[in-house]
Amino acid sequence: MIDLLMMEQKDIKFSRHAKRRMKLYGISEEDVLNVLKNGRKEIAKDGKIFFFHNIKGKFKYPVKVIMTQSDKAPVIVSAYPLKKRRKNESKL
Repeated sequence: MIDLLMMEQKDIKFSRHAKRRMKLYGISEEDVLNVLKNGRKEIAKDGKIFFFHNIKGKFKYPVKVIMTQSDKAPVIVSAYPLKKRRKNESKL
């Protein structure tokens, strides 16, 4: 599995969709790393990994990062601020 503490920017691939969403919402690669390292993690049945984390002072709601694992490197599929809280995200 992925060792998030040892992960650096150069180790992560970003999909075209993720890059577009990050640009649209003003999310930097450093913000994504922050969410990956400090956020709450959920693993979906299809293998996607979801991370949620509040970036204080930048977004009103938590940022969600969706990641998959390819053969060589983790791939960020999407990243965006949530529009509203889900029931179980009140503790972020």
